[in-house]
Formats: sequence, C-alpha cells, structure tokens
Amino acid sequence: MKTVDPAVFMQINDRLCRFFLSFDNRDWPAMVECLAPQIAVDYSSSGREQPTTMSGHAFVSRRQNAVDRLAKHHSFSNLLITGGVDERVVSARCNYLILRFDPAGSDENFFHSCGSYEFGFEDMEGDWRIASIKQNTLRSWGNASLHGGSSPNKA
Repeated sequence: MKTVDPAVFMQINDRLCRFFLSFDNRDWPAMVECLAPQIAVDYSSSGREQPTTMSGHAFVSRRQNAVDRLAKHHSFSNLLITGGVDERVVSARCNYLILRFDPAGSDENFFHSCGSYEFGFEDMEGDWRIASIKQNTLRSWGNASLHGGSSPNKA
C-alpha cells in the first residue's frame, strides 16, 4: 500500500467534506466542483443505479432531479487514501452514515444508511477531483419509501 503525501491527504479529505456537504445543503454547483468531467458511478449495492460512466454534470442532474424533501446529514470516517502507480491518481475508502429525516419532525419517517464508499481521484492541474464513486451499502433502516430508488431488500 502506497501512502500519500500529507498535503494530498488533506486535499482529498477536504474534497470529500465538500462533496458530502453539497448533498446535505443541496448545493449543486458545489457538487459539480468536486467531480471530474467524466465519472464512473456504482450504486448497485443499494439497489439504485447500475454501474455506469457519465459526465459530472449528469451525475449532479440525477441527484438534483431525485431531490426529496428529507433533511439529510452525511458523515464519513476511517478515511484511507492510497497512491497509485501514477502520482496524479489516488484511491480513497471511507465508512459512511447517512441520516435522512422528515423535516416535519415525525419520528417514524426516517431512512438511514451505512456502509462504505470507494472513490477514485484524479489530480487535474493541482485540483483533486472525484473520478469514480462506488457505494457499498452495509445496511439501511427505516421507511425506504421516503428515499426514491432504494431497494426494499436492503432496508
């Protein structure tokens, strides 16, 4: 396992913080800034999208069009970043917890998920961008109907 420079680690950590926060705040322009022009996406473990490659803008459009009214909180931990053969490419792995609540405050209306993400990053002229995303859902619980596209088998 090839470790990365601490400055690269901090840049990747910052990029992931901004990426997850853009979901919570529905800040679509900020999300675009986190992504490479083309990204490989795999959300198949949650029963959502099958693996595909799309533009960063298309990824954001899909998220924007799937907006629900839930209040969201994304968090991640255990970030591990490893360098690749090419110094302009790194891999990152982290655990995640996504809390989703009905903004009306109903205790019954929530849908939470946990698992891990695998990210690929590319250095684009000194700016690390997400070039691939793979979500590995461990478990989801709550009212799956609140979250469009989630597989009822995972809840």
